[in-house]
Amino acid sequence: MRTIVTTLLCAALAAILLTGCAVGGKGGNVAQGATYFVCTGTMFADEPATVTEVHMAVLGALEALELPVTYDKKDNLVAVVETTTAEGSPIEINVAFRKADLTRVTFTSSDRLDQYKLSGLLEAIRKQLATI
Repeated sequence: MRTIVTTLLCAALAAILLTGCAVGGKGGNVAQGATYFVCTGTMFADEPATVTEVHMAVLGALEALELPVTYDKKDNLVAVVETTTAEGSPIEINVAFRKADLTRVTFTSSDRLDQYKLSGLLEAIRKQLATI
């Protein structure tokens, strides 16, 4: 029984490390007792809007959050916007057509980013979509 539990714990840890995500806390420069979640790779969400509407919402959200737009390219099926955080971490935002009135927003970063930063960016985009 102990071998099975140990094997399952090792498998879970390996799965977390292989996805590029890590969970940590209580140490270093993290507040005492705090837990954080950082992730490299991709986060996505499907939004009920057109590519043009989502693209406008992305640009509005970046402006509202005072994040610079370092690259912006769009056609009727795809839009790509790049920005950087104050720490210099690059974020690529892909807006892609899925089907009529459904668009996928994908956030990609090669640096470790706090999931709450990406979630906050997605929330700002959704807030902008509500005004369009």
